[in-house]
Amino acid sequence: MLAQARTKEESNEALLARADEVCRENKLRLTPMRERVYRELVTSGGPVGAYDLVDRLSSKSRRIAPVTIYRALDFLREAGLVHRLATQNSYIVSHGQPEVSAMKVMFVCTKTGNTVELHSKEVAEAIRKAAEEAGFKSISPFIEVEGEMAR
Repeated sequence: MLAQARTKEESNEALLARADEVCRENKLRLTPMRERVYRELVTSGGPVGAYDLVDRLSSKSRRIAPVTIYRALDFLREAGLVHRLATQNSYIVSHGQPEVSAMKVMFVCTKTGNTVELHSKEVAEAIRKAAEEAGFKSISPFIEVEGEMAR
């Protein structure tokens, strides 16, 4: 159990370091509020709603305005650090960008809210072909699939 806790802590630190690196490379400013929102998403380990973030990050003496959280989430999404799960109206940490020829697929369990992120070249190619046939240019960075975990 201690080894699992240490591994998760190390994984969280790697994600936080990656956020700093992404922002530096892209000349983006990771403000203290953006970092707090990202850190909360990282430590939560799963999808979190914006208003849950307001509650978690506010203090008894000062409530953070929802617009502040939404602005931080928009920044983090544009930087590629988090995704918005439309099926749950929540946000989750991105675990890196897939190879250029692959697409990110997020599997969301409707019973538990757990998510699994996979990168698939086959899905990317199928979507590319279907979009081409439809005369459509896809801008979505990932696909979200709702269902139940078999495990």
